[in-house]
Amino acid sequence: MSKRDSGWWDEFFPAFRPLFGLLPRKATNAQVRYFIKLLKLRRGRKFLDCPCGIGRIAIPMAKMGIRVTGVDITESYLKELSRKAEKQRLKIDLRHCDMRRIQFDSQFDAAANIWTSFGYFEKESDNLLVLKRIYKALKPGGKFLLHTINRDWLIANFQPDGWQQVGDTKVLERRRFDYATSTSNTTFTLIAEGEETAYDTSIRMYSYHELIAMFKAVGFVDIEGLGSEKGGPISHASRMMVVIGTRPGRR
Repeated sequence: MSKRDSGWWDEFFPAFRPLFGLLPRKATNAQVRYFIKLLKLRRGRKFLDCPCGIGRIAIPMAKMGIRVTGVDITESYLKELSRKAEKQRLKIDLRHCDMRRIQFDSQFDAAANIWTSFGYFEKESDNLLVLKRIYKALKPGGKFLLHTINRDWLIANFQPDGWQQVGDTKVLERRRFDYATSTSNTTFTLIAEGEETAYDTSIRMYSYHELIAMFKAVGFVDIEGLGSEKGGPISHASRMMVVIGTRPGRR
């Protein structure tokens, strides 16, 4: 990776691997079926999972016969995903790359950015660039799904402190919201075996109307938003948002 691609994620994600993958398999499978329905995917279609992490979505997608390409900047995650895919005899094309640097051109029937993996970059132009790259990666008629936390819900339910126990590790969170930049800044402190290690994260949070404007600026059409995995409109009560856009044209 080039120096310009480095950021808080370089240290954060490898250290926080134990916190990921805790969602029950039943919940993940239900979510995958829902995303497949929204994206109108079926066996043999090509899907871009960007970023793919440890394969929570990519693995079950591949099991359903979808041709998955996974992109992630955390090399250890890709190695883990590769081992799991090989063990299960699944073919998943994996790319070690920053979201801003993908170079696909009209290759995918659908793409997704899932679980608030958007808004990582300090420059707004870089966050918009992620959408531009994904738009270009889609075939005409291809659909993109963004699954992210709702800024309006976050503001209404903001908690400055939190903690959780994961195995033998206690994780403390100190959160600060910057209203000037709409950025959630969090210091995560891991406490294990008497030692403490702190990691800072910074994620730009978006309201639905902002995402609509960004989708339109990139060229997406037929933009729609859902406030839950049961459907329904986005409101202040929607913790997570699903926003879908289509690249114009026919598949």
